[in-house]
Order: sequence, then C-alpha cells, then structure tokens
Amino acid sequence: MIDLVGGLDQSSLDRLRAALGLSRVGRLGDDWDELFGEAIRTVAETSARLELWRDVDTGQWRLDVEGISEPPDPAVQSLLTVIRGEIVAAEVQVASVRRRR
Repeated sequence: MIDLVGGLDQSSLDRLRAALGLSRVGRLGDDWDELFGEAIRTVAETSARLELWRDVDTGQWRLDVEGISEPPDPAVQSLLTVIRGEIVAAEVQVASVRRRR
C-alpha cells in the first residue's frame, strides 16, 4: 500500500491516472466516491493489481498494490520502485510505502 500526501485536485488526479495507466472511475465532486482508478501492471514479470482509493472520512489517498502471484521480494521491490517513480513523475508525493497485514 502506498499512502499519498495530501489531497488530489482534478489535474493531479488526471496526471496520476495517466502515469499509472489507471482507469477513470469516481468523481472528485461526489464525496461518497472512494475508488478512482484501477489497472493490472506487470514489471519484470511481476504482476499486481493497482487501485487508487480516497478515504471518504479523512480525504486521504492511497494506492493499493495487490500481488496477483507470490513473487520473491526483489521482484516486488522492483515493481514498487517503478510505481513510486511514476507517482513522483506525476508530481504527487508519497507519504509511505507499507505492506498490508
């Protein structure tokens, strides 16, 4: 899971979706919308499902990275490095990267 810093406006949301190849779902103006994009990504033969979420209570954003298979840790780190680089390239800041327990 990748926690993002602050809120997203429409411009930053569009940049992030484009950088990560996410689908366009959810509307910023609808405060009950939580899912704002999803995609399947493969980097170095490691696949993962990406989902961009906004918490309706706190307004915080996160990108869930859920592995489709159980790759070895170096492959997961490679995938996370690429995804984090794409987030930064979209001019969105990463607050933390953590594993779901």
